[in-house]
Amino acid sequence: MDFRPANIIVDEGQVSGMIDFESVRFGSTEIDFTKIHRDFLKSDPALSNSYQEGYNSIRPIIDLQAVLPFYRFVDAFNSIGWSQKRGLEKNFAFYEANLQILKEMLQDVEVEK
Repeated sequence: MDFRPANIIVDEGQVSGMIDFESVRFGSTEIDFTKIHRDFLKSDPALSNSYQEGYNSIRPIIDLQAVLPFYRFVDAFNSIGWSQKRGLEKNFAFYEANLQILKEMLQDVEVEK
């Protein structure tokens, strides 16, 4: 769940490697879209479509719109813990952003009831 540009090594426009595997776990591969979606894809539909097409050219992907809300919730929840563990004072903006995501998601659930 740390698939993001900072962990992708690019050489002359081609992906040449990936780093940061200290927290690798077994699980759904779609969860890897969570952070890259949060930081880049949600604000650029063309980039999101291109990214998904590229992914699908190598491996079929499930309907991301069906699973991303759950993964976004998990990511925001975990990011709050990460912020506290790494020092709330220096990570307060990240903490607040993720707290806001959780609040909005919970409000959406309340509205659906």
